[in-house]
Amino acid sequence: MCGRYTLSGKLDEIRACFKAEESLTEDWNWSPQYNISPGMVVPAVAFDGKKRRKVVPMRWGLHPHWRKEAPEGRPLFNARVETAAEKASFRTPFRRRRALIPTSGWYEWDGVEKPKTPNFITEDHDDMFALAGLWDMWRVDEGIELLSCTILTTAATGRVKYLHHRMPVRLPMEKWDEWLDPDSNPERILEQMRGGDDLVFWEVDKAVNSGRAQGSELVKRSNEA
Repeated sequence: MCGRYTLSGKLDEIRACFKAEESLTEDWNWSPQYNISPGMVVPAVAFDGKKRRKVVPMRWGLHPHWRKEAPEGRPLFNARVETAAEKASFRTPFRRRRALIPTSGWYEWDGVEKPKTPNFITEDHDDMFALAGLWDMWRVDEGIELLSCTILTTAATGRVKYLHHRMPVRLPMEKWDEWLDPDSNPERILEQMRGGDDLVFWEVDKAVNSGRAQGSELVKRSNEA
């Protein structure tokens, strides 16, 4: 699963990294975050009606368009890639509303006894990268809409499987536009999802256990914090 992640880039850096145009919400901004939790509004990359990449603010925790009630309870922050095409909450977004979720890495906890040990997982370079996601639009009222997203997960591979049996889906950069394109076949694209061999991780301070904790020191190795 992926229940906490980081995004160290500013909004202009995210746009540059993902070759995306301006946000659809001009008065919205983003500052680096090192402990993103479900329910927060985060940058997501999606196609607009002309198939141009846009950085769009979305609530992390998908709220299906067909729901009558407002968001409540535990957000749908992850979707299993094996069942997303059939689940009522995800099947329409899986077919038509796919996103990239910019990130610098995510946290996973290992161990049996509590408190478990938090680890920071990232790619073996210092750049931002993307997790495969889905998005949906729920109409709050006339002219008011809620955009929300979820992160796809798959069976963990590589060394990270010793931390957790699931990990976020990552796609090769050359497949990003196909993933965003509502006219493409998502199952065929997912056949080329990346494995875990390029991922690295290290133990971090237990301060990250608190959803209120913030700051770049959260991703430092525990013996360096």
